[in-house]
Amino acid sequence: MFKFSYQYCNHTDYLRDLAKFAGVPMVNNTLFLPSSLGNGYIKVAELANGLQVLINECVINEDVSFFRHPAVDESYTLRFDEVKNLKKLSLRIDEDQLYEDEEIHSGAFLTNSLSDISYTATAGTEDRCINIFFTADWLQAHTGISATDEVFKQYLSLKTATFNFEVLNFEYRALMEEVFEIDDSHPMQKVMLQNRVMLLLEKFFRSLYSKLGHHNTTKNLINDVSIKQMMKVESILVSNLSAPPPTIPVLARTAMMSETKLKNLFKTVYGLNLYEYYQKNRMLKARQLLRSKKYSVKEAGMALGFKNLSNFTIAYKKEFNSLPSEI
Repeated sequence: MFKFSYQYCNHTDYLRDLAKFAGVPMVNNTLFLPSSLGNGYIKVAELANGLQVLINECVINEDVSFFRHPAVDESYTLRFDEVKNLKKLSLRIDEDQLYEDEEIHSGAFLTNSLSDISYTATAGTEDRCINIFFTADWLQAHTGISATDEVFKQYLSLKTATFNFEVLNFEYRALMEEVFEIDDSHPMQKVMLQNRVMLLLEKFFRSLYSKLGHHNTTKNLINDVSIKQMMKVESILVSNLSAPPPTIPVLARTAMMSETKLKNLFKTVYGLNLYEYYQKNRMLKARQLLRSKKYSVKEAGMALGFKNLSNFTIAYKKEFNSLPSEI
């Protein structure tokens, strides 16, 4: 097992220490995993407004364990994770412990530096992650949220319960894909990255205050079993955007609940009806294909299962209020 223990630090220092511990160089603020540990990369970017962003796309080849010691000064890390092929994960924040054995996990998760945190994951786990590091002073200056804010304190007090607090819907996924697609050599790279990161932060904090503000109770908000069921349904629903979506009866059997409960719960968690959500993701995928300049309008439509080009054009215009040819 690969075990890494470190004192809480900013992302640049963290990646430098990790590279040294793993015995590999850090090139242009990027660490490429040694084959013994996994495949993929971890890179860090420092943005103009004081934010730091850690981005990784990797598959681990052995079990890993990370332990982060607490710090004296308060700062925060907001993680956006898409994890697949997860056999087992354990997470501990102070004395609060959580065990996960679901195959997939996609969510946003905020931690502070005053807690010690440890987590382990099994070999074969695939992880695409965007980590945003910011200080308490940055939070106050750029959002108006102080470390003593009641809603903010309430969220952090939930500790491991926040692991499934905020799922990644199509809006998060679209922003994350744009982050992963940014070309490091582009002259506007840092501006584009900062813009997407700020939008991710805005969406997360708007959701947090919507859920915990206005006298909402966490008891009614967080139900791990239901959220995991919906994550499984969502994963199946968007796994193949070139084919018709699974039927509601099939998805209901997967979630082991009635069709009515499935439809209501999915809309509560993801904000849209099942097929609306499928179509949103389909159109976002279409825009990604067209922006890559590797697909013509016809090829993008065919890749997403449209047999009639005019139907693809109508669906795209309905979603983005512009023609696919105008990208």
